[in-house]
Amino acid sequence: MPADSPIFRFAILVHSDFVADEVRRETRALGWDIDIFVTTYDTARRDAERCVRNGYDVLICHGGFRYDVQRDHPQKTIFIERTDFDLLRALLRARTYTSEVIVTAHRDEARDFAFMEMLTRMRIHPIRYAHHHELEQQLERCYAQGLHMAVGGGGTARYMRRLGGQTILDVPQASSIQQAITRAVNLMEARQRERTYTENVLQLMRFSREGVICARLDGVIIYANDEALRLLGLEGQDDLRPLLPDFLTDDLVSRGKARVDDVLTLRRRRLLVSAFPFHLAEGPGAVIFFRDVQSIRSLSRKIDTLARRSFASRHKTSAIIGHSPGMEEVRRRIARYADMQAPVCIHGETGSGKELVAHALHAAGPRADRPFVALNCAALPESLLESELFGYEEGAFTGARRQGKSGLLELAYGGTLFLDEICSVSPAMQVRLLRVLESGELLRVGGDRLITVDMRLVSAANPRRMAARLRDGSFRPDFYYRIMGLCIDLPPLRERKEDLPLLLAPVLAARGRSPACLSPTMREALQQHDWPGNVRELRSVMDIYAQLIDGDSPDEAAFREAFHEHVRRLPPPGPVFEPAPESAPRAASAQTALPAPPDDALPLREQLRHCRAAIVRDTLRRCGGNRREAARRLGVSYASLRRFLLGQDDA
Repeated sequence: MPADSPIFRFAILVHSDFVADEVRRETRALGWDIDIFVTTYDTARRDAERCVRNGYDVLICHGGFRYDVQRDHPQKTIFIERTDFDLLRALLRARTYTSEVIVTAHRDEARDFAFMEMLTRMRIHPIRYAHHHELEQQLERCYAQGLHMAVGGGGTARYMRRLGGQTILDVPQASSIQQAITRAVNLMEARQRERTYTENVLQLMRFSREGVICARLDGVIIYANDEALRLLGLEGQDDLRPLLPDFLTDDLVSRGKARVDDVLTLRRRRLLVSAFPFHLAEGPGAVIFFRDVQSIRSLSRKIDTLARRSFASRHKTSAIIGHSPGMEEVRRRIARYADMQAPVCIHGETGSGKELVAHALHAAGPRADRPFVALNCAALPESLLESELFGYEEGAFTGARRQGKSGLLELAYGGTLFLDEICSVSPAMQVRLLRVLESGELLRVGGDRLITVDMRLVSAANPRRMAARLRDGSFRPDFYYRIMGLCIDLPPLRERKEDLPLLLAPVLAARGRSPACLSPTMREALQQHDWPGNVRELRSVMDIYAQLIDGDSPDEAAFREAFHEHVRRLPPPGPVFEPAPESAPRAASAQTALPAPPDDALPLREQLRHCRAAIVRDTLRRCGGNRREAARRLGVSYASLRRFLLGQDDA
């Protein structure tokens, strides 16, 4: 065979040595090395059976016996076609000897002998036969009538030789041999593709978590996967046959109507069954899929658990650190409000731990095993905030995801929706949220159907910003009263400095440090600072310090680097580490020292610029480095504040 040909085994069965030589010559010229066997009517079926047992994939036959071989092996037999041109060529050779000739042909062959007579100007006596005994009898009659020349195959030649006559063999053309080999290759390639496809399908069904049965309607099992046998507690396919009627409904058998998602109790198992009509080569059948109801319930619980885990509460009340009176009141309110369904608003400054309280409130209530969905309203523009909260339908706007998207209000179904920085929500969005809170229904962006929502709203706001927005009318009073059903006031860190040691320890421990790395002067400095960034600022400063030091020995240089650089507070290094005299009263943490007067020798413009720079730096420190908040407190625009910091604006 050619090097690029598939490795298939072909056997060619022919009726004579002469034809075998012709076929062998042609196949070798084509580059094929195929086994060729000479056989007869009497031995052809046995020879074909032996070839199949020996592993030959295709039987290529030339001769009248080919129809017998095809009946025995219909999926493996290919004919070298006996063409009219083969007969004409043999007739022309016979005409050199006689003008009257016998031509033998199987009854299934279509031959126009009248046309051949006209072309060859010979008298043709056709013999048609279905079995070689008929051929032998008709040849004897023709011979008795004086016809001693025949055109045909090897069987005809053998019979005529016994009678004393002659035979001109019809030898196949090279093109007929080539076409037969091509058909054999195509047959094997198609069979190989079909076998691969079937193996893939069976492999898929073998690993399926569903039981799969394919059967004829008369009860014959064609296929059943291992899962089907396992679910029913059976050893083999033969045990399935008595149970098949339980799967096949009368509607499916008589009218071909599918059975979809029916619950069936069989062999003490509750099964969810679907059965569909399926046409098989052997007749009408059905394909059946079934699963154990209990496994479906387990899978449903697993999916539900995974869905909740993606929006799960990460903190409980025990995660809230501090024993100050303010924090004890926070814990008391969490415990009291947890079982209620009314909205809760958490008041607190930036960095004071409002989201931690929201997590704890959710985890302590009856919705703890449902989703906890959090969103910072200040982090998104209004258009994006709307689509995130309410979701959208397909095609609602350019770039919308196909099949649309569920909003956070939907994803929080049965659980808690936490909206941080709710003061940032625009009046238009307040109206939409108010409608959802009042009706329990929403419309997606671009949608036309109401979707039911069930969630508890927990919001968070900076009380000063909330008051300012209520005063200027940008926060609707009706929305304010709706979200302020219950209130939890979270004290700032400057009002609960007794909790500082408790808050420091876990931050240092996370970096492998202990509180011993802080000297008394460092602790005093921490106590004196008013912490405008609250717990978030404290953790950031301590995390940086823990990374700068080696071991647990106090390092004032590293502390100064972490503490002052982080909060942008740059006084001379000495005094901040000196503890205040016991007799000197400690200034209130909320007070800010006025800047030291500049040198009066400087021009007035320089003195004013120096004072302004000191005031801007102090305000920035109090705002935790938030320039926009500092500009608001100073009553100047953000652009003006930037010019002040760059020293580009004249006093």
